[in-house]
Amino acid sequence: MSGLKLSGVLAVVTPENCRMPIPAAAGGVEVRADLFDSREESLELIASISKTRPVLVTPRHSSQGGGWRGSELERAAYCLEAFDRGASLADVEHGSEAAGQLLGSGKPVLLSWHDFDGMIAPEALDRLTLDMEACGPAAIKVVPTAGRLGDAVRMLEWVAQRPAAGASRIGFAMGAAGGPSRILSLSRGAPWTYGAHGLGVAPGQLPVQQLADLYRVDQLDLETRVYGVAGNPVKHSLSPQMHNPALRAAGLNAVYVPIYLSEFSELEECLESLGLDGLSVTIPFKLDALALASVVDERASNSGAANTLVRVASENGWALHGYNTDFNGVLDPLERRLGSLADLDAAILGNGGAARGAARALLEVGARPTLYYRSKERGGAVAEELGVSSGLLGELGAGNLHRVIINATPLGLKADDPSPVPGEVFDSDTIAFDMVYDPPETRFIQDARSKGAEVIRGDEMLVAQGLVQFELFTGQKASRQAFDSSLQAARSTRSP
Repeated sequence: MSGLKLSGVLAVVTPENCRMPIPAAAGGVEVRADLFDSREESLELIASISKTRPVLVTPRHSSQGGGWRGSELERAAYCLEAFDRGASLADVEHGSEAAGQLLGSGKPVLLSWHDFDGMIAPEALDRLTLDMEACGPAAIKVVPTAGRLGDAVRMLEWVAQRPAAGASRIGFAMGAAGGPSRILSLSRGAPWTYGAHGLGVAPGQLPVQQLADLYRVDQLDLETRVYGVAGNPVKHSLSPQMHNPALRAAGLNAVYVPIYLSEFSELEECLESLGLDGLSVTIPFKLDALALASVVDERASNSGAANTLVRVASENGWALHGYNTDFNGVLDPLERRLGSLADLDAAILGNGGAARGAARALLEVGARPTLYYRSKERGGAVAEELGVSSGLLGELGAGNLHRVIINATPLGLKADDPSPVPGEVFDSDTIAFDMVYDPPETRFIQDARSKGAEVIRGDEMLVAQGLVQFELFTGQKASRQAFDSSLQAARSTRSP
């Protein structure tokens, strides 16, 4: 048995990735023995890895989502052999015959319990914890599936409630809503969490390198300030890849996490327990964010939406301040190229929320936006509400007199999407601004570039509004170049 201690992020090793080098950032390895066809192969792997890394061996039973094929006697015997080959700890399910035999042998056991279908009730969790601790294991692990943010918070609280002399607790929630608990569990006292080494083996599992390097999970504690991006969906967001390196460069004990919400109302009850001091808000919750804020800036009020919330100390404890930095995302890239935008003639394509926001931003600085849309009934009403000129998209063609053309439609989000306008609308005097940032190269941008137009990709808007959010969160300025470099690096390493 190895004397090495499991800690930090454990890389989960399976038959699919066992030939890959173990990530340098891993604080140990979990060998999923139940997934190997050959038990001897997994034992040899344990013997090899344990020379340099602590190993947790897991022959997961089928009743808990595993693939072990064999009797409980065979499972216990396998674990004993794994200890002889160098394993530091064995994970077996609470209440199983194998667990009883291993505990009786005096070997260090991680008693585990999983629910892939839902969240355990508070009373049931209390009973389960007492039952598991009474068995005298080295550690206990409880992993349900989160249906809402509050479930993830409940598991963080469970980890933090461990008695000083009690068994170590490993606890988080699976699923999209459980993401914050995977990132923050070490800050609440868990000795380790689990990271994907290649493909994840559980819902919501994050890569080892991301947990260790991007979120720095082993450096977080109860004093860590938590920021995040809330949305539905939120997995695609690249904001964590921009904010976390900037927080690290600023020397702040802080982390920025993705927060999946089914309903925005989930957030309010979790603000304090998560220690959440600031939040970027994306679709579809910007209207809800405005309603939740007790103080809003003029831009958020005028636009009817907030994309940023900051928790600020007040006489009554704290208050939520709402902002709209999407204005900065539109104006900053243009001002850096053109200086003053007063009297700028700009065409805005679309009549949804993005188009409304772009129009209001331009109106604020004295520009002259014109709204172009497909539906005269819907688009005309929006243009009238904003007090701007308007026309049908088909009216925008060769001979266009607009200095700037802004794509505020969803066209471009899919790889095969056409441009919302023909290439003839662009020439060498045009600035083409695409609000779509993922993918970074859309047909709109490609057509504009082919006509000699200057282009502004959606990346620039994302960086510009993110920089303002960072300053609102921390009171410090981040580097534009660093934000952009982090964004491009994230794109280059992101899985398709």
